[in-house]
Amino acid sequence: MYPQHDAVTHPTAGQQVADNIRRKIILGEFRDGDFLPNEAQLLAQYGVSRPVLREAIRILQSESLLTIRRGSKGGARVNAPRPEPVARQAGGLLQYGHTTVFDVFRARAIIEPPAVRLLAENSTPLTVQRLREALEQEANAVNDPRRWGKAHAEFHTLVVELSGSNTLALFAHIMSEITTAHTQAVWKHATDDAQKRADAELAHRVHRKLVRLVEDGKAADAELLWRRHLEETTEKMLDSQGQRELLDLIG
Repeated sequence: MYPQHDAVTHPTAGQQVADNIRRKIILGEFRDGDFLPNEAQLLAQYGVSRPVLREAIRILQSESLLTIRRGSKGGARVNAPRPEPVARQAGGLLQYGHTTVFDVFRARAIIEPPAVRLLAENSTPLTVQRLREALEQEANAVNDPRRWGKAHAEFHTLVVELSGSNTLALFAHIMSEITTAHTQAVWKHATDDAQKRADAELAHRVHRKLVRLVEDGKAADAELLWRRHLEETTEKMLDSQGQRELLDLIG
């Protein structure tokens, strides 16, 4: 007889229905913003009871793939898969594991430089335009602690997104909330406004230089610049709050 912890579990009927609908969403049979067929149609299609169907709907709601709208024009509305729910869950796992802020910044310094190389090797006028638009958002936020943390993190995430690697982009989204919270916390508690502005302007200058290198297709130089930038940022962060846990930062 197998030990109890080796027992095989089987998906419920609700999970099976959720799996089928999820697959249709991923394959594009149900598109972002579409409404699922009404309850009567779904019951007939899947041949299940109302409680089973509602279990499936709840599962997909919990995954942020469906939003329930009430009223005469309501129903189950489809949401295309997005990185934010995954990032929130991953952030919770990192907090549960007593992960430090330094650990996240160190991982970012490992992940982003190769993505920058890919970005520079495959840059197009459109990707450069998007980077320049993000730079302008940064420039407008240099004096605002709340906006700067978000704009700064969004630039880092965009750099990885535009590299063409969906896998690296997902990791960047996971780290984005954490790095945003860190930057905002540092700015909130720092008392030297001149130093805060100097730090922000330095980061912004590095970002502008990166975009120039990407536009020129200088992949090796872009990767080296970004690696040095992130390593210096990580060292500064280690000096100030390296042993601080994400749980203390994000709450």
